[in-house]
Amino acid sequence: MLDSLQVVVGVLLVFFLPGYTLINVLFPRRNDLDPEYDIVYRLALSMGLSVVIAIMIGFALNAVSTEDQPYVTPGPLWAAFLSVTAVFFAVGWSRGAYPSMERIHPSLYRPAPQRKVAGISVSPEKRKAAAGKLLIEQEQLKKDLQTSLERSSTSNPHRKLYYRRRIDRLRDRIQEIDRELDSVRQEEGD
Repeated sequence: MLDSLQVVVGVLLVFFLPGYTLINVLFPRRNDLDPEYDIVYRLALSMGLSVVIAIMIGFALNAVSTEDQPYVTPGPLWAAFLSVTAVFFAVGWSRGAYPSMERIHPSLYRPAPQRKVAGISVSPEKRKAAAGKLLIEQEQLKKDLQTSLERSSTSNPHRKLYYRRRIDRLRDRIQEIDRELDSVRQEEGD
């Protein structure tokens, strides 16, 4: 029983957790990778990055090993994997990647960074470029909204709920972009 538990924890620690915590450091907000399949991308990237991190840890431990003192043994490997995972978790938590930590204690909640449109109030050229990006994003969101509306007419109640929530999020973002475009137009008028 203890051996099988050790194997499960070891596989998670080598092939999943370091990559997952690193992905949360790089992309702390949900739906950063993809609005629809974010969790799938996170899981796939987590496994791939975990293998890369495992290789890097192995190289690092081998580099500091000597004939008298080998470090590529279970103890240092466990310590290295746990340390790397803990550091990535702490950085991800500070960036707001784990909002569910609020359930443990309210003081553990960290908000994720907000999306920003860079350069709107800097220069007219940058404002126009930012407005162009906003218009492109708005058109894409409208296409996604139309697709979601078409897909929401399914008989599966779980899919209906999913698409209803997705439609609400898309409409909110489109309204947000409308407000940003209005502020850009007002700045250009001044």
